[in-house]
Amino acid sequence: MISWILGVGLLAWCIKKRTGVDGKVEGEPLGMPRGTVRALITIMIVAFPFNYLISGQEIPGYITNSIFILVAFYFEARKGGQDRVSRVFQYIKSIKKAQETKKKEWKPLYLPKYSVRILLIVVLASIVLINTYGPKVPFEATNTLAEIFIIIFLFWIGTLIRIISQSREKKKINTEMQAMENFRNMSKYDIFEKLCEEKPSWWKKKGNSILSIFTFLVVVVALFMYTFNLDPPLIAIPAFPLTIRQILLLFVNVYYGLRD
Repeated sequence: MISWILGVGLLAWCIKKRTGVDGKVEGEPLGMPRGTVRALITIMIVAFPFNYLISGQEIPGYITNSIFILVAFYFEARKGGQDRVSRVFQYIKSIKKAQETKKKEWKPLYLPKYSVRILLIVVLASIVLINTYGPKVPFEATNTLAEIFIIIFLFWIGTLIRIISQSREKKKINTEMQAMENFRNMSKYDIFEKLCEEKPSWWKKKGNSILSIFTFLVVVVALFMYTFNLDPPLIAIPAFPLTIRQILLLFVNVYYGLRD
C-alpha cells in the first residue's frame, strides 16, 4: 500500500499548492508545474513493488520492465531543464523581468529541484535492499525483450505524434512571423517576444489537461487491477498474450512520448 499512500499524499500536496497563492502555472496541464503528472505516475509505479514485498508475492514482469523504462525516460526528459525557446526568450527580455519570471518558477510536484529524481533513487534502492536482506521476492519470468520492444515502440508512437504536432505549429509560427514582419514593420526580436507572450489556445490548454487526467486515471486503474490481482485476458497472441491491466500500464509510454 506504500505506492497508494505516496500517490494520495503527493496528489493532496499538489492540489493544496495548486489552490494556494501563486500556485497556478499558466499554460501547463491542470495548471500545475510542467512534469508534475509524469513525476506522480513514475513515483507510483516505481514504489509499487513494495506491495509485493509486504505480501511476499512474485513481482509481475510488466511492473519491473515499466519501472526501468519509465525511470530512464523520466531522467532523460528532465535533464534538459527549461525549454530552449523559454531560455532564449528570457535572454532577450530584460534581466529584471527574467529574474521575476525565475522567482515564480515551480518544479514538478511543487518540490525543490532534483527532489523527484532523489526520491526515485531512494525508492529503488530501498526496494533492492529490502528484497536482498528480507523476503527475497522473485521476479516473474517473462518475454522481457518483447515487452521492452513494445514499451519503446509505444513511446516512439507518442514521440512521432508530438513531432508532427510541433512541425505543424512551427509552420504556423513562421507564417505569422512573416506576416508581422511584412505588414507591421516589427523587428525579429519584437515578433519573437510577441509570439512568446501569446497565450495558447483553449483547446491546447484543455487538451493537455484532459490527456494528463486520462493517463493518470488509466495508471490508477492498472495499478488497482494489479493490487487486487484482476487480470482478465484481452489480446491472445501466440506465446505473448496481453491482458487489460498490461495494456493500460503500457499506455503511459505513449503519454511520455507525447509529453517529451
